[in-house]
Amino acid sequence: MQFLKTILDLIYPPRCEACKSLGPQAFCDRCRSQISFLKPSAFVHSVAIYENSLKTAIMKYKYKRKMHLSKPLGELMAQYIRSSFDISRVDYIVPVPLHEKRLHERGYNQAELLSHEISRHFGVPTLSGLLHRTRETKPQFDLPRNDRFKNVKGAFALHGAHHIKGKRILILDDIYTTGSTISECTRVLKEGEAAQVHVLTLSRAINL
Repeated sequence: MQFLKTILDLIYPPRCEACKSLGPQAFCDRCRSQISFLKPSAFVHSVAIYENSLKTAIMKYKYKRKMHLSKPLGELMAQYIRSSFDISRVDYIVPVPLHEKRLHERGYNQAELLSHEISRHFGVPTLSGLLHRTRETKPQFDLPRNDRFKNVKGAFALHGAHHIKGKRILILDDIYTTGSTISECTRVLKEGEAAQVHVLTLSRAINL
C-alpha cells in the first residue's frame, strides 16, 4: 500500500488544495497564516472569516469532493475549541443535515465529516441521524438575505428526540451566514427539550 502511495505521489505530487503549492499538507501553513480568526461569543462560535485561503479550501471541500480536507479543517476547529470553547459542556455534536437528494449528489455531508473529526479529537459523540431535513431547500448563498429564513422554515425535524431530552447539544456546520439555518435547527432541538444548544461553525460569512 505504501509502495502504491509512493508511485501515485510521483505521478500526482501532493499539493495544497488552496494555493496548489507542492507539499504534503492538503491545507498548507502559508494558507493557514492568511486566516482571520474570530473571537469567541456566548453561544454561536465561528472559527474564522469566510475569505481568502479558507474560503477556497471550503469550496474545494464542499463542491469538488476533496473529502480529505475534513482532517486539516477539523484540526482548525479543534484548535479553536482548545483555546476558546469548553467542550466539556457538550453531551452530543449534531451536524446540520443535507437533504437526501443533495447528499446523494454530493456523496457526503461536509458538516458530518467535520463533526466526526471533532469527536475524534475530544471524544464527544456525533449524532448524525438526529436532525433530518424534511424538504429540499435552495442554497442559502443564492438567496437575498430576507428570504433565507423563509427558505429553511419548517425544513428540519427530529428523529429520536428522546436522545437529547435534557442534554447539551453542539450544532456544527461549515459556514454561518445570516444564521437562518442555525436558528431553525436550534428551534427544533429546543422543541425536543434539549437543555442547551451551542453552535460551532468553521467559518462566518461577513456582510452577506
